[in-house]
Amino acid sequence: MFQVGDLVTRKSYDNDIVFKIIRIDGDNCFLKGLVVRLFADSPQEDLKIYMDDDKDDFLPEIDGYRSLERNEYFYLPGRILHIDGDITLSKQK
Repeated sequence: MFQVGDLVTRKSYDNDIVFKIIRIDGDNCFLKGLVVRLFADSPQEDLKIYMDDDKDDFLPEIDGYRSLERNEYFYLPGRILHIDGDITLSKQK
């Protein structure tokens, strides 16, 4: 039914993001977001072919931020989630 390269949405997520099928493995499709940096997988029965006249609800949200100044949306300080280190370097001190 689906082929690599088809544009699809996921029914279980109210067809909110448009994906491109990048690989099919049995009944499972591997997806890459068309507008959003997102990889996902989905069973074929959860997919719907995307038509150009379908609404992509996520795109207007992104466009709205383009008119903001950088300090209007980058207001949280950064956090370090993980530091990878070599224990031999810390013993040399």
